[in-house]
Amino acid sequence: MSAFTKLLGLEFQSIDKGTCTLSLAITESHFNSTARVHGGVIFSLLDSAMGAAAFSVLEPHESTATVECKINYTRAVTGGELRCVGKVVHAGTRTVVVDGEIWQDGALVAKALGTFARI
Repeated sequence: MSAFTKLLGLEFQSIDKGTCTLSLAITESHFNSTARVHGGVIFSLLDSAMGAAAFSVLEPHESTATVECKINYTRAVTGGELRCVGKVVHAGTRTVVVDGEIWQDGALVAKALGTFARI
């Protein structure tokens, strides 16, 4: 975990080859000016889970970086806990494509598809 992800309060739940699950307990520090969780917090949760999933399929000498990410925000969050799962869809020789979802109480909060470089 980086200092940034620790600052946000992200917690690893599990990591296996090609998949990673993180959680986040929402606090007031995650809110925007309308008392909803800031979209950047949602993106950071997705990017972290998807990046860890991508990292899990790399060779020991490789690292990764986000190249692009498309997100659909489907539900506003005002509290509680979020669960995020990142799953590798395709691991190529130069990039890794990863799917991400955030869920809260059985409802989809956000869906993403990202591309990560193999460095």
